[in-house]
Amino acid sequence: MSISLRKRRQSVLSPSERNDAATAPITLSERSITGLALIRIFVGYLWFQQLFWKLPPDFAGLRPYIAKEIQHTILPGYSFILQHTFVPFFVPLAACIWTAELIVSICLMFGLFTRFGALLSALLAFQLYVGLAYAPGEWYWTYGMLVLLGLVLTAIPAGRRLGFDQWLAPRFAASSSRGRLSRILGWLV
Repeated sequence: MSISLRKRRQSVLSPSERNDAATAPITLSERSITGLALIRIFVGYLWFQQLFWKLPPDFAGLRPYIAKEIQHTILPGYSFILQHTFVPFFVPLAACIWTAELIVSICLMFGLFTRFGALLSALLAFQLYVGLAYAPGEWYWTYGMLVLLGLVLTAIPAGRRLGFDQWLAPRFAASSSRGRLSRILGWLV
């Protein structure tokens, strides 16, 4: 299409029609939504699978990775924070990490407060990226991809297909006029 023809077509549209076309919501097909739900379930399973090498009560598998993070962090000062906060209180903080990863896996696998789980997964993956991206034997793209997957799953309502969010979303939408908490919970599904 030539530039002049394109200009003529644009001049035929009124300004409001141009705005409507530019801001029209994108609608996903049923296949696309189901595909995103399957990706969500797979990412949740990845987080679930990673729980087993750092099991409570001693979280022994996590210790070497914390040592790697202390030695190879990409942010100045992060190793100081780990040495002076995480190492002295290793077991309770490792329990918090393990619990957060369990929450991520449950949220993503079951589509229950999916956006919350995806946001938490992006945060945890970013922490892994900061600490382990340049550690020997680590493939830094893994953590970057986990961050991006978490952000994508936060941006879309992937739990509303093949998940409990499909049932929760209409209920929170109906009660959103009642208060701020309902609106926030409605966004997290």
